[in-house]
Amino acid sequence: MRKAIFIVLLTAGIFSACSPYGMQGNPAAVQAGAAIGGVLGAIVGDRAGGYNGSQFGALIGTVAGAAVGNAVTTPREDEYVVDEYYIKTRPSTPRYESSSRYENSSSRYENNTYYEDAPPASGLQIINLRFIDDNRNHVIDAEEDSKLVFDMVNNGDVPAYNITPVVEETSGMKNLLISPSVQVSYMPVGNQIRYTATIRGGKKLKDGQADFRVYATESNGAVTEVHEFSLPTQKRVKK
Repeated sequence: MRKAIFIVLLTAGIFSACSPYGMQGNPAAVQAGAAIGGVLGAIVGDRAGGYNGSQFGALIGTVAGAAVGNAVTTPREDEYVVDEYYIKTRPSTPRYESSSRYENSSSRYENNTYYEDAPPASGLQIINLRFIDDNRNHVIDAEEDSKLVFDMVNNGDVPAYNITPVVEETSGMKNLLISPSVQVSYMPVGNQIRYTATIRGGKKLKDGQADFRVYATESNGAVTEVHEFSLPTQKRVKK
């Protein structure tokens, strides 16, 4: 009787430990784990206690094997840094707009403003812009390395080639360094990658506000939607 109660409790414990939502792994892997565990458990149990030991070992091995198969194949959720600061961007002016006159055939004139023809639309999309700084005050401090992180997704109908993510400071803030762009050679349809740019506050950085522009270009001239935002800057605090 005690053995039966022990088996029931052990079975329930193993299954409940798999996940608060039950078995979430690959069903084939769970079945394979159960089968292998049952065979091994029967062999070990037979040597230890004969027929009864074989049955007991088979049961325990089946349950344990199923749990292992489920654990190995259960999808893992992505882990994100707790103190990431998600950036709110504002509508941006098209990069091809200008108040000066273009002396070429691709320009046009509307409402006293000249426009150059827009570049091809890109199937790429920039999402999840985040700012991560060392002291987590969401400010670019002097002599501090911070990171601008965002995801690029190819939501277009064709692959993208030679993608260049661009992070620009547009307000003319001095003593602010941005890491050079790193080109991505190929992104198939549906692919998503994470890009990180490093922003370094110089020793002589002053209090103020830095304006940024983020976008990406492709080898065919296509340009993604432009994201613009601002981050405060802070001079070095004397100790």
